[in-house]
Amino acid sequence: MGRTMGRPRPSPPMTESLREQWRRFVARPAGRRFQMRWRARRAKPAGVARKLFLMGLGVVLLVLGTAMLVLPGPGLLVIVVGVALIAEESLFVARLVDRADLAIARLLKRWRARRAARGP
Repeated sequence: MGRTMGRPRPSPPMTESLREQWRRFVARPAGRRFQMRWRARRAKPAGVARKLFLMGLGVVLLVLGTAMLVLPGPGLLVIVVGVALIAEESLFVARLVDRADLAIARLLKRWRARRAARGP
């Protein structure tokens, strides 16, 4: 945190930081987003504890999301967040998620084209 005239400069609110991270993430090309995020994270040194924490949290969210598929709750959303956390720490998972990202983008493009051809 920098200082201006003896007063601490306020840092941007957490929501603004998350929005900016999301904008940068979405601006990256589909099929490379997760690998690029993984590489950006590797450029910043982080401890083993952080890596274990994020991997563990990702696995817990994956298990909870799977349970929420049959129980009340946002199962798919929790699974996606869990996989994203794991992909942030694992290049192998980042590559798998990028492949899934491309496949989903192709399916959406095809679906939109069919929908547009059908008309209103």
